[in-house]
Amino acid sequence: MPPRTDVTGYHESRLVERFRRGDPDALAMLFDMHVDRVFGYALHILGSREDAEEVAGEAFLRAFRRAADFRGDSPFHGWLFGITRNLCRDHLRQPRLLTVPVEVADESAEENAAPSAQVELRSDIRAALADLPEDQREALVLCDVEQWDAPEAAEMLDRSVAATKSLLYRARRALRSRLAERWAVNEGKG
Repeated sequence: MPPRTDVTGYHESRLVERFRRGDPDALAMLFDMHVDRVFGYALHILGSREDAEEVAGEAFLRAFRRAADFRGDSPFHGWLFGITRNLCRDHLRQPRLLTVPVEVADESAEENAAPSAQVELRSDIRAALADLPEDQREALVLCDVEQWDAPEAAEMLDRSVAATKSLLYRARRALRSRLAERWAVNEGKG
């Protein structure tokens, strides 16, 4: 996650205090500050734009309903991402209907779709990421996609910073290995 300046942190903490008191303007501002990142996180975990939209919306609804429960012991975004992570886990446990993969939906929705090699690369990365154990996938998404720093990710994952860095190292190595395997198999077909 990009470094938070003192001004940003101060502004967010004031908004959170207003949020806890039920101020609708503060709720709207916090939504605007975090909606893209919550959606992006859910999209990386779930792989479906529709599912990510549903989970992101539900995460904010739950946060707004539980405003009084937020004690401020941790940063607001960490609390919100915790809600999102739990909703993603619940969603993944539900029986799945047939859905169109994100890269296919993206390609058909865009007039100037990415060249097929880029679509294949995204597909390979998503498939390799999906093959990873949940804790490794979460560490990669938080640190490499959402750009959280190790202490923030550690808090979210309920691990020590050292354990989080170790998990991230193993996750990156496993992702590289899975990608290399996929590409070796694909070269053998071509």
